[in-house]
Amino acid sequence: MKRFNQLGVVMLMGLSVLISATSCNKKLDIVSSSLGSESKEWASISDTRAHLMGMYGLMRAATSNSYAHWVYGEMRYGDFTAYSRADLRSVQENKLKAAYPLVKDLTDWRRFYAVINAASLFIERAPQVMEKDRRYTERDLKFDIAQARTIRAFMYFYMVRIWGEVPLLKDSYDNGSFAEVGKSSEATVLAFAEEELLKAAEELPYVYGAGTQTYYGENSSVWVGVLVNKLTAYSLLAHVAAWQGKYINADVYAKFVVDNYTRGGLEILSVPNIVNPTNGLFGPSTRAQILAIRSSYELGEATNTGHIESLTLGYPIVTKAKPDIYISRDTINQVFDDVNDTRFGIDSVSGLVRTNYFSNYNGDIPIFSKIKVIRDGSGDSDFSIFGSNLVFTRLEEMILLQAEAKVVLGQRDDAIKYLNQIKSARGLKPYISSSPNDLLEEIFLERRRELMGEGWRWYDQIRLAKIKKNNQTINDLITNGGIYWPISADVLSRNSKLQQNNYWK
Repeated sequence: MKRFNQLGVVMLMGLSVLISATSCNKKLDIVSSSLGSESKEWASISDTRAHLMGMYGLMRAATSNSYAHWVYGEMRYGDFTAYSRADLRSVQENKLKAAYPLVKDLTDWRRFYAVINAASLFIERAPQVMEKDRRYTERDLKFDIAQARTIRAFMYFYMVRIWGEVPLLKDSYDNGSFAEVGKSSEATVLAFAEEELLKAAEELPYVYGAGTQTYYGENSSVWVGVLVNKLTAYSLLAHVAAWQGKYINADVYAKFVVDNYTRGGLEILSVPNIVNPTNGLFGPSTRAQILAIRSSYELGEATNTGHIESLTLGYPIVTKAKPDIYISRDTINQVFDDVNDTRFGIDSVSGLVRTNYFSNYNGDIPIFSKIKVIRDGSGDSDFSIFGSNLVFTRLEEMILLQAEAKVVLGQRDDAIKYLNQIKSARGLKPYISSSPNDLLEEIFLERRRELMGEGWRWYDQIRLAKIKKNNQTINDLITNGGIYWPISADVLSRNSKLQQNNYWK
């Protein structure tokens, strides 16, 4: 209960900031949070804790509302097909100016700037607390500001992948009067994100509250898997570099994670430990993660929307007759082509189906049930309230990114070694150097299998197309700026220095 009381501030403070963000004027039409608009709110350690948790709450809202993480990352030219929802089908077909409320909402970047503004405000104001409250130590301040830098950099990286060029704001704006700002280049924004992450990486711990060194009065069991840490910063650095095609840097940053993952309590998970709804990767257990955004049923954060289960589950797992999105049997069979794959496979003799990632395979529509956390993981079909974690990156994903970097750099033996770590863990035959299959294609195919439904498919297709230049549809979109989303008409109307992305004019 003590842990729940501590972390319950996430939802309450996040909602408070979001409510304050509805009365915006110019500059990106965000209002800096009223949290901290008065100096008395930055007077004690309880204020820093509340603001810190508020940042995490805002980040969850930004990535989950309107199913953002999964619609951005999985729907465009991806493996999922919309069953009966025209709005999701329009995203699938890259018709991003369709007049559906969900699509229009996803063109609006203001919720990401609400997170950025809260982080900037924290960086500016938290030092004041040390002067007023002796309980707030220099170590606490260092950890907290490093978290704020990491979250701010993460949001900028997240937006660059969606919109390309975005306004770069480095300071908070909590007085309601600020000027309009134009877009900065993608390179400029990502350079800032990298700089922030490098600063944060120096200060962040692997584990909070280790040993006798509690953090906000709590030991590590309270914070494990909840807060960003040193491995988070290096993982994000690796992805920022890979997105830019800077694979020498990506290799260095990813190697740091792969070489030091045990210091953060990480391990390669078995498939049962991924899909188990109560103590698996997406469930409510305190399993260590590189970057996961948690939604706890016990804390009242579980909802019936904003989770991938709301889109992918159907009868008999929940009472909804059909899922909103599904993966066809043809695609399943094409991707999972080894009967020994512990994620999904069909025994060639008995015909029995291994159902870790899918259910109802032989029914009308297969159900993607890899992620199915109903309530706290033990709920039944009559209670379609979901409490799954949004896992942005995990150890298996970083090992495959390391393999990607190695093969691009021409280090084939190392690339094969990292690829086979995942293949071995999933019961697959190892890739051998004499294989006729292209090594890079094989790495991305393994990412497709392992990370299905975790928000990577669209971005992986872009990275692969940039390297191989053999996907005409994606390469044409890259050339013409069509990989990016249009900017909300409402955002454009409030800032005369912004112009619509060229592809969508």
